[in-house]
Amino acid sequence: MATKSEGIQRLLNAEQRANAKVAEAKKKKQKRLKEAKEEAKKEILLFKNSQEVEFQDKMAKSQGYGDDYTAKINKDGQLEATKLDDALAKNQGQVVDWLLDLVSDIKPEVHRNYATTGFA
Repeated sequence: MATKSEGIQRLLNAEQRANAKVAEAKKKKQKRLKEAKEEAKKEILLFKNSQEVEFQDKMAKSQGYGDDYTAKINKDGQLEATKLDDALAKNQGQVVDWLLDLVSDIKPEVHRNYATTGFA
């Protein structure tokens, strides 16, 4: 019987050692997961900060160019207005004569959509 209880005792000891190793492995795994989470949080924070800096740079550049674009648009608008004024001064007489000819030269004719239905 001593051998049976000795065998059982050895099995119990082996089971305890196995449980201890499993518990230790679980602790190590939890520790690695915690470290990985912390590292991921740091990486996310670094990425977020770099993206924020990049965004701020782009906003500063776009706002800085806004004044240049406004000035360019105003200048282009002034040039276009000057061109239109020149064209008006050059062609004003011809346009007035053409309009007077159209208004004064009346050619009576029936409209193409007019249909004789017999009601009139």
